[in-house]
Amino acid sequence: MNQVHFILNGTQHTAEFEDGETLLKYLRNTVCLKGTKESCGIGQCGACSVLIDGKLRRSCVTLMKTLEGKQVETIEGIGINGALTVIQRSFLDMGAVQCGYCIPGMVIAAKALLLEHPEPTDEEIKEGLKHNYCRCTGYVKIIEAVKLAAARMKAGEGKQAGEGKLAGEQKQTGKQAREKKQMEREDLLEQEEIDRFRSGEHTTITAGSGEKVPKLRGNALGKSIWDVDGPAKVTGSLKFCDDFEADEFGETEMLHGAFVWAPAPKARILKLDLTAAKQAPGVRRIITWKDVPGDGLVGTWTPEQPVFCKDQVNFLGDVLALVVADTEKQARAAALLARIEYEELEGVYTIPEGYARKSFLLHTGRNAGNVERAKEKPDVVKVKVSKEMERQEHACMETESAIGYGHGDAVTVYSCTQSPFEIRRMLVPILNLPEEKIRIVATPLGGGFGSKCDSVLEAQAAVAGLVMQKPVKVTLTRAESLIASSKRHGYHTDYEIGFTRNGKFEYLDCRMFSDGGPYMTESYGTLMTGCLMAGGPYTVENIRIEGSAIRTNNVLGGAFRGYGINQAAVSIETAVDMMAEKLHMDPFEIRRKNAVRAGSYSVGGELLTDSVGLLDTIDQCEAKLKEALKEYEGMYPKGSKVLGYGVASGFKNVGVGKGIFTDDGACKLTLQGDGRIQMICSGTDMGQGFRTAMVQIAAEALNRDVADFDILIGDTQITVPTGQSVSERQTLCGGRAVYEACQNLKQELEQNPWKPGEIRKAQYYYLSPPTFAIGDYEGARAKGVPYRNFPAYAYTTQAVIVEVDKETGETKLLKVIAAHDVGRVINPLKIEGQLQGSCSMGQGYALTEQYPCRDGYPMVKQYRELGLPKAEDTPDYEMILIENPEPTGPFGAKGISEVATVPITPAILNAIYNAIGVRINRIPATPKIIRDAIRTGSCQVPAMDEMIDKMEQSAQ
Repeated sequence: MNQVHFILNGTQHTAEFEDGETLLKYLRNTVCLKGTKESCGIGQCGACSVLIDGKLRRSCVTLMKTLEGKQVETIEGIGINGALTVIQRSFLDMGAVQCGYCIPGMVIAAKALLLEHPEPTDEEIKEGLKHNYCRCTGYVKIIEAVKLAAARMKAGEGKQAGEGKLAGEQKQTGKQAREKKQMEREDLLEQEEIDRFRSGEHTTITAGSGEKVPKLRGNALGKSIWDVDGPAKVTGSLKFCDDFEADEFGETEMLHGAFVWAPAPKARILKLDLTAAKQAPGVRRIITWKDVPGDGLVGTWTPEQPVFCKDQVNFLGDVLALVVADTEKQARAAALLARIEYEELEGVYTIPEGYARKSFLLHTGRNAGNVERAKEKPDVVKVKVSKEMERQEHACMETESAIGYGHGDAVTVYSCTQSPFEIRRMLVPILNLPEEKIRIVATPLGGGFGSKCDSVLEAQAAVAGLVMQKPVKVTLTRAESLIASSKRHGYHTDYEIGFTRNGKFEYLDCRMFSDGGPYMTESYGTLMTGCLMAGGPYTVENIRIEGSAIRTNNVLGGAFRGYGINQAAVSIETAVDMMAEKLHMDPFEIRRKNAVRAGSYSVGGELLTDSVGLLDTIDQCEAKLKEALKEYEGMYPKGSKVLGYGVASGFKNVGVGKGIFTDDGACKLTLQGDGRIQMICSGTDMGQGFRTAMVQIAAEALNRDVADFDILIGDTQITVPTGQSVSERQTLCGGRAVYEACQNLKQELEQNPWKPGEIRKAQYYYLSPPTFAIGDYEGARAKGVPYRNFPAYAYTTQAVIVEVDKETGETKLLKVIAAHDVGRVINPLKIEGQLQGSCSMGQGYALTEQYPCRDGYPMVKQYRELGLPKAEDTPDYEMILIENPEPTGPFGAKGISEVATVPITPAILNAIYNAIGVRINRIPATPKIIRDAIRTGSCQVPAMDEMIDKMEQSAQ
């Protein structure tokens, strides 16, 4: 062992370390300072940021041997007596905190920035944060939080960056009292003055046209309160899955697992030799298919993927074994010693190849009206377009992690999952145990976005825990996560639309093809949803839709914000723009003319009756865009740079629906003897603010302060079984359950008034009205209920302004105008953050993000290669939140966490066309693609039949 002496958070420290050990591993594993997070592990994302001698450094690439005599400061060391600092409070006041995983690193980066630039400009802030990624927020509020912190510190007359106001009432020394008095000068910046630091965003909240939105009586709903876990997030004390240790399970040691991965995308396994691995230092056991007590297949919906492969692997994310050792380092070293003899097999690696070979995970579609007859009408105007859309990686800051703990004949699994009850159900046949013997605890998620709604490693961790009868932790590296986790599906679409000459939608004829990878995962649901939304939020009577999910040997396709609607929106919204140009119509007017409204039928055939605010979003967005464009008059062209603007509308299902899922929510309330209220809600929080929203709904319903509530979620041992935390359903379903539970508690208190020391209880299980698969009218008639595909819908129209450099092909997103029908505003800060974060993802999808594969091998291997937007890429936002109450939602609220990703991508593509005059049909629209389009005057994509014909001719 080696030794080094340095100052850690103000205290002299002597550390013993192994050769090659990094500061991050030492902080997390030896001194248990878990606030410093690991995300990429190679110095690219900033989650592990610390200060060394006052300078920002990445601890994951800082070797312990370099620290002699240095001063190291982590997130745990920047406060005063455990208080929140100015920076931390500013992050909370601005709503700059969502999942919280990147936030300790962001706070550290902000402190380093303010030490160097006490009064930073926007450009200096973006430069200072450019190496710190955030996947949730879109950066707007983080940038504003830094500006607010700088102003507060200036008002405090030169306090050092990071000092802050003492928390709570405590007995103070004279020095502390002087510090407190000085810190109180920050209150010169009252809450209402914070808005002047919101330079990157502006929000209007308005009622939908003709809507009478009931006034609220309480003091919670519609308020921009802090995230209920915000203080824990900004101080780094919130525990994510990899932060838990053995004592959480009443044990003295935590074992660690590392996988032996598939050797090729598709191969027959001839021999797995684990001899050397078993003999490696620290190895306790190697878990294989032989150790699985029951059925050996994984999948929260369609179990297809082996827990451990025996004879064959079907993509690089398949696993053959799990090495269990005393430490993670030992487990990983031993896993590399496994020897695999295999024979590579012919795989399927492209959509045309899979379609030609009928390699389908799913083949579906819908027909309505008469498309052929509509095509023959003499006055119909037609547009055809094909699109190629690359995969997109979720890039959650937290990689997948799970801890399996066997205790006798029972198993507990801690996991960063969106689906605790689905995971429990899946494990029943795998572990050969009844449900009551399996407990799933969904730890706080460092981002989800759909990637954590299917199982990645929970089954393997559970088997290992059961075998070892000790807690076994398995946490993926970023490189492993990139291979094993699902992606937004790669897509090809062929669209043909027909309109009358006066601009009315006549028919939709489209084919959609997705690359699902080797196992079903979420390909069924995403394709079905994409088919239901294929025609956008418009009235279309004549419809023909073919959908095919192709089984390949590439990485898995899965759920991702928007859930199959994004690819459809890219196709339909650019086609509608093309049609508007062909008919010499305004792009807003053609959308307005065909928009669904109360009394319209969706493309899925559902009669829409309530909370249909699309027309309002079109009108409001158009008005704001006209205002915004005045800011740029006379500024372009600017050398080789030109200006463009574009618009797109969209809608998104609220709830999974489609007749395959029970959209539900549950809440249990306990008024305790001390007057506090415990809430047990079914659901998980991945940064979207579920816990905060539920507390606000309860506080409003009971006319109590939000500080009176303690909320527990995500534990199958104490929560009522409900469905996945997906499809922006939790506000609608979980929130309705909370509201109704509160009504029951009020009724109980009226009948049996509470006295101090007594306990009162109430609960509610909410079940949304039944839904049906595409065209299942008979099923609806049999139940005697209206045919509907989803519990509710969210509607939006977005416009963007872009700058395109015709010489370099670079596109800069300048401004986003986002008009959203939100039902009812619960927390403006949370809604703004969700919209901005979603738009940022759609921005990346349009311009920079991609995850290509070649013959089953990913071409992207590092975090910085994913093309994620950075702080420097942040546009300004104009947001219009339209309240059009949803009858089934709590106080009229409905979900909004995904829908903003839907129209932003086609809006950007339409804006690029407006700027350069060439349609971009391949996304992302990288600089090279744009340069080539400008040079050739075209960016055409062949139709699927053309690609298959060409492929077959090449094979002859």
